[in-house]
This record gives sequence, structure tokens and C-alpha cells, in this order.
Amino acid sequence: MENIVTISIVATVCFCIAKFVEMRFIDKEKEMKPLKFFVRDAIIVFISVVISVYVYDHLSGTIGELMNTVTETKILDTKSTEVFTDVPGF
Repeated sequence: MENIVTISIVATVCFCIAKFVEMRFIDKEKEMKPLKFFVRDAIIVFISVVISVYVYDHLSGTIGELMNTVTETKILDTKSTEVFTDVPGF
């Protein structure tokens, strides 16, 4: 969970820096936009990244299994298919 929050905070800070640079140097308006719009956009970015990373994290195994089924790739699980080839120990 803390990994999701860390990724979200980093993405939000990057967005805020890019938005500030855009407002300050690219738009070059005489008036800065109100701070409430800046904060609102940052909150939307934070929530979007949290949801995206959470969904990706929980579906990554499912998506991999789906793609293996679609591409007909066979996955060999060696831990569940153990074969004894020696003399029994009992």
C-alpha cells in the first residue's frame, strides 16, 4: 500500500512542477490562475494514479494469464509437477 502512495505522490509532484512551469513560463499571462484550480487538478491526478496502480497491481496476474490463454503459451509450473525417480525412502 505504501508503494502505491509513494508512486502517486511522485506522479503528483511531477504533474505540479509541469503545471507550474506551464503557468509561469509557457502561458505568460499577467494573472496567475487561482490556486484552487491548481490544487483540484493535483488531487484529481493523485486519485487517478492511486486507482490506476491499484487496479494494475491486482490485475497483473490475471492479465498475464489471459494473454497466455489468448496466445496459447504453455506455462510449466515445475513446483507442482515433481516426479520421484529414485528408490522410495520407506
